[in-house]
Amino acid sequence: MGCSHTPPRPVELDQARMTYAEARDNPQVASRAPVALREAEEALLHAEQTWDKEKDVRAVQNLAAVTRQRTEIARAVAEQKQAEADLEELAAARDRLLLDVRAREAQRAQEQAEQARREADQAYQQVRAATTQNMQLEQELAYTQQELAAKEAATKEAAARVQAKRRIRSH
Repeated sequence: MGCSHTPPRPVELDQARMTYAEARDNPQVASRAPVALREAEEALLHAEQTWDKEKDVRAVQNLAAVTRQRTEIARAVAEQKQAEADLEELAAARDRLLLDVRAREAQRAQEQAEQARREADQAYQQVRAATTQNMQLEQELAYTQQELAAKEAATKEAAARVQAKRRIRSH
């Protein structure tokens, strides 16, 4: 009778199972790379079935290597998707920051415009007050000129009377 010899279970199969289990239990990998994780699981199941049915060490070692590679692909996909999500979050934060900066710039511009409007109003009031004062001074000047003209006329009239009286006396 022939001695049937079963080769020892390849260590690579156990390592592939542990590598897959770690990836499967990682919530990031499970949620961000389900397709790649499923492919790694299928490769692991194929390796285990091959071992259970054929006990072909070389084929199982190759399938275990495929399982590890697909598991690493799942991890890499998850990391890439996490990096993309982080990038999107950073872009959104940058956009919020730019919006905040623009809002502050707009607020500052609005405050400057309000200050300029107040200064323009103040300047207008000063011009208006100066114009009113100028008009009053012009009215006072016109009144003073009229008074002066009236006094000059009265003085000339009085001088003419005095001269007329002197002529009358001298004649």
